[in-house]
Amino acid sequence: MGEPIMMAMALWVATLGGMAMGAGENWHENAFFGLHYDLHPNEKDTELGRETTYEHIREQLEKAKPDFVQYDCKGHPGWTGYPSKVGSPSPGIVNDALKIWRQVTRDMGIPLSIHYSGVWDTRALELHPEWANIDAHGKASPNNTCPTSPYTETFMIPQLLEVIENYQIDGMWIDGENWASAPCYCDECKAEFTKRTNIASAPTKADEPNWDAWLAFQRDLFVEHVTKYANAVHAKHPNVAVCSNWMYSVRQPDVIRAPIDYLSGDFDPSFGAERACAESRFIGSRGKPWDLMAWAFLNTGDQGWTMKTVPHLCQEVSEVLAQGGAVFIYDQPQRSGRLTAWHQDLLAQVGAFCRKRQAYCHRTETIPQIAVLHSQTAYYRHSAPLFNFAAANHPMEGALHAVLENGYSADILNEEALLARIEDYPIVVVPEQETLPANVVAALRAYVNEGGRLLVSGAHVANELADLAGVQAVEGQVGGGWLPAGNGCVTVPGPWQSVKLESAMELAPLLNQQEPALNHAGTPAATLNRVGKGVVIAVYGPIFRSYHQDHYPMLRRFVGDMLDALDAPGLIRMDGPWWIEMSARKKDARMLIQFVNRSTAGYTAPNRHMVEQVPPSGPFTVTLPRAEKPKRCYMAPDETGLEWSWNNGLLTVKIAGLDIHNVLVIE
Repeated sequence: MGEPIMMAMALWVATLGGMAMGAGENWHENAFFGLHYDLHPNEKDTELGRETTYEHIREQLEKAKPDFVQYDCKGHPGWTGYPSKVGSPSPGIVNDALKIWRQVTRDMGIPLSIHYSGVWDTRALELHPEWANIDAHGKASPNNTCPTSPYTETFMIPQLLEVIENYQIDGMWIDGENWASAPCYCDECKAEFTKRTNIASAPTKADEPNWDAWLAFQRDLFVEHVTKYANAVHAKHPNVAVCSNWMYSVRQPDVIRAPIDYLSGDFDPSFGAERACAESRFIGSRGKPWDLMAWAFLNTGDQGWTMKTVPHLCQEVSEVLAQGGAVFIYDQPQRSGRLTAWHQDLLAQVGAFCRKRQAYCHRTETIPQIAVLHSQTAYYRHSAPLFNFAAANHPMEGALHAVLENGYSADILNEEALLARIEDYPIVVVPEQETLPANVVAALRAYVNEGGRLLVSGAHVANELADLAGVQAVEGQVGGGWLPAGNGCVTVPGPWQSVKLESAMELAPLLNQQEPALNHAGTPAATLNRVGKGVVIAVYGPIFRSYHQDHYPMLRRFVGDMLDALDAPGLIRMDGPWWIEMSARKKDARMLIQFVNRSTAGYTAPNRHMVEQVPPSGPFTVTLPRAEKPKRCYMAPDETGLEWSWNNGLLTVKIAGLDIHNVLVIE
């Protein structure tokens, strides 16, 4: 048996040893690598469990040796894959597969969770149409339940308790939840809205009065739904870990109120690394155990689902590893319950990749560098009700990409986290986040006065943050323009706010055409203002929304120039290809600087989604302030050549290259 396999097995055994629980303990805190299997049973199934045997499932799971497994229970169609007495068992059940999975996982000493669809339950609404969500036009949803209906108390909770008591499961991953929720206009919801708010009628569109109050009320109803079933489960079974898929993620950046045990989500099938880049940095800032799930398969156009390559999956999960999270991978069994053997061989390779990195990644903590604000106040002004993105996440994610691609490490914080931790960060970026609450604005002012560096953007800045920007808004906006960058310029759509300088100085002019020396529009694009001991750079247009849309190299250069002009002390910097993402992390008195290579050999395109190979990055350099000379610097777990030197408090590390993921360990 090879050394890597022996090391992976040792890590697996050590992890399992840490999962023994007392009353009310959360086994997910020690979980690192998991597997997920769901079938979404339906009324047309004919062979569920037919090929599910103890020997087969045990043999296949032993390949990857997961820390936990999630198996099918009830999917979006609402039919169960087990013989439920509470709900509607699929007529296609041949053998009780969940019972066999429980036997296997118990013998392997690992937790078993279920996949269960909550808000989305088509079968429940076939039987109880009065439970349906009603839209603003009075149309009943065929799939999604009303949050004030009896569904949660009289159906969902009894069914979850039935599964726990019949199978002694350890957790539940509730799917089809916040992203399946929508405002409900049934009589009960409208009456409850009036009762809570004293507002006589519910608005039906964004330009009507009290729209924000109506949506906030509906979001509260969703949180109450999760709280009901989580409390009901914990009251009888405190060791069962409850999770609602994508709750308190980027799409729900609220203060955590529901008593769920960990945070989770499954990112996009094709371009999962893109989704994981933002989600891992936000969920990882929330202070709870968390994981993210990669789909093992993708679908290009209408060509059907096919398994991804090992490099594709390793690149996706590396985004999660680099932020200290746990990972798990979704593979779908055949309808008979058989696990496709070669799929499990592939998952075992990805599992070995993760295990090799576990000691350098799992449960690390951030080294604060640049904080990107994800304001729930601004987000919910533009999201698609209730918890879906529309374009509300674009400025934040554009800022994240621009910061990472300029060689910095970044975290994403909501308003609550920023208020608690703002002093820890050398730079704070507020990307087109209008109408910030007064306490957040006050915190930004105090931060800058005490020496903080702040970068703010958007046409609203001159009106809402005029004192920080050091300008006065003047009448008129520009629909679009160009920004000087390098030896040329780059276009950025508007609106751009015209401003008059007061205490600020111009950093870059807005241009009305593409000759930087000639085509000035007569108003600054960016200004620098010194406030107290700190610095504020303001950009008066949507640079980060634009960067999310186009990723133009010169716009990246412009953002890099703004970050350089802040002249923030204490920053770690990577100088190399823009597609290397650096994350500054630490654990056990060691700095663990994570690197993820986001490049791909060949190319991706709308009709070419698969990553077949990640080419080596070539050499790059990292510089970081450090008061004392390190005892040791090395790359792990992949041995990579490096040279390092320390001089007058600055550590310089020249690294020979990067494959997919590796860690600079500084002791």
